[in-house]
Amino acid sequence: MRPLLYILLLNSLLAVPAMAQPVGILTGHQQRLSLEGTLAYFRDTSITATLDDIRRPAVQAAFRPVTSPAPNFGLISDLTSARPNWVRFRLRNTASRAQRWLVEIDFWCFDELQLFVVDGQERVMSTSPVIGWQTPVAQRPRHHRHFWFPFVVPAGQTVTAYLRVMKRRGAQILPIELIQESAYEQITQQGYVFWGGILFTLLFVALMSLFFFLTTLAPIYSKYIFCLLGLIGFFFINDGFMNQFAFRAQFWLPGRNVYFLFPLILFYSQLAFVRTFLSVRATASHRWHTVGTVVLFCGIGCLIALTAEWVTPLTPLAELTLMRIFSALYWLPMPVIVAYIIIGIVRGYHVREAWLYLVAVAPFYALNLGQVLGNFGLLPTYALVADYTNYGLAALFEVLVLTFGLAYRYKIDRDQTERLIRERTDQQERQHQTELQTLALKNELLVEKNRIARDLHDNVGAHLAFVVTNLTHISDQAEKHLPDNGKRWADQLRGIVSHTREAVKLLRETIWAIHQERFTVEEFSERLNQYINRYVHEPDGLQVDVVTSGSRMQELTSAQVLNLFRIVQEALNNVIKHARATHATVRLDVQERGRINLTIHDNGRGFTWASGHASEPPHEPHYGLRNMQSRAHELGGTFRIFASEGTTVEVDV
Repeated sequence: MRPLLYILLLNSLLAVPAMAQPVGILTGHQQRLSLEGTLAYFRDTSITATLDDIRRPAVQAAFRPVTSPAPNFGLISDLTSARPNWVRFRLRNTASRAQRWLVEIDFWCFDELQLFVVDGQERVMSTSPVIGWQTPVAQRPRHHRHFWFPFVVPAGQTVTAYLRVMKRRGAQILPIELIQESAYEQITQQGYVFWGGILFTLLFVALMSLFFFLTTLAPIYSKYIFCLLGLIGFFFINDGFMNQFAFRAQFWLPGRNVYFLFPLILFYSQLAFVRTFLSVRATASHRWHTVGTVVLFCGIGCLIALTAEWVTPLTPLAELTLMRIFSALYWLPMPVIVAYIIIGIVRGYHVREAWLYLVAVAPFYALNLGQVLGNFGLLPTYALVADYTNYGLAALFEVLVLTFGLAYRYKIDRDQTERLIRERTDQQERQHQTELQTLALKNELLVEKNRIARDLHDNVGAHLAFVVTNLTHISDQAEKHLPDNGKRWADQLRGIVSHTREAVKLLRETIWAIHQERFTVEEFSERLNQYINRYVHEPDGLQVDVVTSGSRMQELTSAQVLNLFRIVQEALNNVIKHARATHATVRLDVQERGRINLTIHDNGRGFTWASGHASEPPHEPHYGLRNMQSRAHELGGTFRIFASEGTTVEVDV
């Protein structure tokens, strides 16, 4: 008591005489009475002050008016700094009868609350029991989730009420109001109906979101459900429903830490939702997605701070350290969410979604921000911030807007999916029609090719065979019956027969190439060997080898086969006629992607026109070389001749 007396004496010497405290007027007709502007407070630094100590004149002079619309004594960060606050207000009953009133404290988590009522002669009229969040609802003056203190004001008298308030952790905001006792049932019923509607709406939207999640398996709905459950838990505990209907659940976490759990879940669940709703993962700002992930992991640090006392009792220093860590990480999701909104708007990633989310959460975030600024004394604590019904309306607005936004987003995604399906269907139909037209054209070409091949074989081939037979007969007869010039005429006729047989041979190879649409490299190699074995004879003194490499099952078109075959024919004919070679090699290399390299090399004397290592065909007429070059260009390739150490013809396609 001695330190308290010293402090009171010092205050009495230094204090400026205070103005008379305003008095609340009770007319008997009002159901509610706001105490704004009529409150004064005194901070009990000794912790042990009693009502008698408070009624001393020196202490009375030390009371200071509450300047905020709702009393807020700041934030308590550790147990050692917790001190009781005494709140004083005066009431005058102007009616001709006594009035029964109730003091309502619309906040559940105070440790100690006690109301004293003193009449004008400083006589104590009533003293309430000490109640707090650990007091079961059944043991309170009123069976309610809030704290209610009944008192009586006699007719025509003025009374002074002292409310002792003690809170050991968290915000010391004191939403206080007077309610006429006769209006208690009506007001409490209205409150339960209001909050029942809010919680039912949130739960209904959560169930609908669960249905959408099970239907679409879209992750955004699971995170939205997490947000809704966080809101439900936030209101269930912050408006005292847990304290009333799940009293033992308050002690699941050490101390009053369950009070901090649901706001923590709310903020971090909203960050998880924003990371999907305003995703920057596949954008140039993808680092913010990583930042969001790191912040979500910081939530684990918050949970550790809340549950540390489960493991071991904490020293004051350890408790203060964990509270500092928790306070820093508790609000960390908020600036990251704001960053997501700004990035979505400025960078143009999700402009409509970002504005929608900003409009949706602005009222709820503004109320929370106002309370935080009020806790630190940076702004007055307005009644709008102190009344939790406003938080419920703000949350309902947020949920309705976001639900509309998700429904609109679902519609856009569905329309886009349907449009993509239609486009894919149209594309497949066009592709199908194109394939049908291509097949019809190929069929027509195949029929025409077969007709041409048949005509060449039946008509041109037959006529050439007839010419060969008759010319052979004529040459034999000329040699027998023309003694003078018969030998010469017979040799000339046999030369014509040889050229005609060469034409028949070329005609057969052409018919072979026309008959098939595609050939494998292996089939083409076998055909080359058949041609060489049949028409390039050992008596000519030339040995020809065919070497194939690469993908032997790679397919070649009939145009590629015919042109390559003609190049090989022309090159080998040149070797036989001009090179005086004894050995030639035909190399064919075909890669899987269709790259073709054909070389025909001989060990002959080479061409006299070649100079250097490689040369283009000469400018003077040489139709065989020009034809080979034209065929190579027709295939989209290059044609070169090397005339060093024999001759090499190279075609690269």
